[in-house]
Amino acid sequence: MQYHGTSNFITEYLGRISFPLFAFLLVEGYLHTKNLKKYYKRLIIFAIISQIPFMLFRTLVGEWKMLNIMFTLLCGLLCITAYDKIKKEYISFPLCLIIIFIGNLLNVDYGWFGITIILILYIFRSSKILKSIAYILVIMFYFYLSGVKYISIDTIKLFIAYVSPIIFILLYNGKEGKKIKYFFYWFYPIHMFIIYGLSFWFC
Repeated sequence: MQYHGTSNFITEYLGRISFPLFAFLLVEGYLHTKNLKKYYKRLIIFAIISQIPFMLFRTLVGEWKMLNIMFTLLCGLLCITAYDKIKKEYISFPLCLIIIFIGNLLNVDYGWFGITIILILYIFRSSKILKSIAYILVIMFYFYLSGVKYISIDTIKLFIAYVSPIIFILLYNGKEGKKIKYFFYWFYPIHMFIIYGLSFWFC
């Protein structure tokens, strides 16, 4: 894990807090959707819409040759669909691993880690304890693979950013909130366009 200035770290911090919440909402969306085909279609459309704003935004913070978070969510949705629909785990689980591998190979945002988070939030959705343990273990494994060899203030802050969303996820009461799903779909590409535009004012 490398950082290139304070602004980049802030972006990393906010992103790491937001993504697990998006992953959780995806799982809830899968569990409650009345039309799975439309759910897939919506993710695909917004993945395409968001790609150019995402690449422009990524030019400000680092690598831009990658696929946006909507593609990560799409891979995660494929995983939980396979895990749910294919009842034989000796088939569904390897298929999920293949999807995770392909998503990582295609360089989706958050890579294998992001897709895995979605899958474990689905698999352990009925147990707060198992969900919390699995969630934290995946984060620790990710940090290990990322080459974190010593503890620094930045590392601690980033770890807290990764872990803290589980608190909000565990506090979810199972009730449906206000129906503003399209706000979040449009917010994602629009806010990146805005940040990219504002960057010219501060150069």
